[in-house]
Amino acid sequence: MQTDELVQQLIALPLPDRVTVAQALWESIDEGLATDVADEQRDAIQAAVRRDDELSSGSVVGRSHEEVMQAVRQALKCG
Repeated sequence: MQTDELVQQLIALPLPDRVTVAQALWESIDEGLATDVADEQRDAIQAAVRRDDELSSGSVVGRSHEEVMQAVRQALKCG
């Protein structure tokens, strides 16, 4: 069966059945991505916690918005 034919048959289903199929498909996609996304989220959270610890302990000093913007302008040589 071709994908187009299958799609047409699925579209012809009553709404509750289409919702069930859509949810099952979405969950199958989500499961395939869950590991990669979970790893990326875990890494991002760990980096944020580490950065917060560095700032809180004083081992690094943050910069103000104006300092960051000034550095960007200098780097881009536009101000």
